[in-house]
Amino acid sequence: MRCRSAGYRFDSALPLLRYSGDARAALLSYKAGRTSLASFFADALAVALSGHYSERTVVPVPPRPGKIRRYGWDQVERIARILERRHGIAVARVLKRAGGHQQKSLGLEARAVNMRGAISLRRGAEAPLAPVLLDDVMTTGATLSACADALKGAGAGRVDAIVIAAD
Repeated sequence: MRCRSAGYRFDSALPLLRYSGDARAALLSYKAGRTSLASFFADALAVALSGHYSERTVVPVPPRPGKIRRYGWDQVERIARILERRHGIAVARVLKRAGGHQQKSLGLEARAVNMRGAISLRRGAEAPLAPVLLDDVMTTGATLSACADALKGAGAGRVDAIVIAAD
């Protein structure tokens, strides 16, 4: 409940599902390498994006440095590619992430500290005016808030977020 009273830099967050039961199991399976679920999640996200954030640019949350090297892929990027190719949704990969600990291993306050200054715009990139951040799971909102802070610092006005599930 503490997370619900926290101050966020993003303006709204739209979770498609609650991170429990079958939704949690499906997301964990996807993250563990069941890449065929990317199409299912992307299709559901496309419907929600068209209904709530039509004609807005999606900005994927960037992975931790070394994640792709360690696991061989980035689950948010795979979904973003499907949103672009299959659904014609504009995607701007304008954010980069500095090192730090895995968020899932940290508590509420530590997550916010871990993300402080960890997200920035890529060199030469411009922030969309009203982007929609894309991530798989929102737990405390620290990662999304850091992303929104970087985008707003670079000139974005409203920054919303869409996630597959929220805990």
